[in-house]
Amino acid sequence: MRFLVVSLFIFLSAGCSITKQPAESLTMPLKPTLKSQTYLLEYETEHASPKVKSVQLPAHKIQFNQTVKIVSDKASMTDTLLSQISQALNEKQLKVTTRNDSDYILTIQQLDLAFKDDIQYTPSKPEKTYSLYKKVVQQYPTQQCAAIFAEVSMRLTHKKSGDVVWFAKSSIDSASFHQEPLAYSFNEEQKISNELEVAAFIHQQNTEQARLARVDKEIEIPDYKIISKLSNLTKISGPCNRTEVSALTPMMQFYLSSILIDKIKVQ
Repeated sequence: MRFLVVSLFIFLSAGCSITKQPAESLTMPLKPTLKSQTYLLEYETEHASPKVKSVQLPAHKIQFNQTVKIVSDKASMTDTLLSQISQALNEKQLKVTTRNDSDYILTIQQLDLAFKDDIQYTPSKPEKTYSLYKKVVQQYPTQQCAAIFAEVSMRLTHKKSGDVVWFAKSSIDSASFHQEPLAYSFNEEQKISNELEVAAFIHQQNTEQARLARVDKEIEIPDYKIISKLSNLTKISGPCNRTEVSALTPMMQFYLSSILIDKIKVQ
């Protein structure tokens, strides 16, 4: 009996000694530090000076402190623009009045606004070039933006005689008025392209069967693969769509009006 017990103990001890212990579980490798950088890209277009025509006739001399009544029956004018034109006349030392016995009548004949063909903007070369510039420019070679054409015309009439003493017209498009470039930004971000593959490898190697199979073996975990990805362009400044361009029209009309009134020669 004692011999049987001793034999059984020896057999069990031998069995334990030859049973393989599975290799330790693998862990996900540490992720590298991923970089992100923002770049600026500007687009420009050709600009034209405002077209201005002003004719002053010598029939009557316009003198300082004479009165002027503004009439805008032929054009739809806002109160803001009316106030701005009045201020411009005051700066010419002419007095604006609503009375019918004014020395002159300033008739606002035209305040036209109309969308024209879209304007094409092309990339401007940055002061400091960067490696991605050519790639992005090839991907986004132009920007198409809405454009508005504005025209303003006026006439100054001597009240008593009915003589026209001055008439003028000016025009400009929205891109030439604004002049500032369109500014866009984009990001370059580093991303890990094979994270799922690495995770799948770790999961497979941590099964019981795989852990037993790799006892006393060195397993090489796949390295992370890093790729760079570019974002789409995001506009950060500059009017381009119809809503943004339309917002310029009050300033465009004031700009053209002030140019014309400045042409009036007052003695």
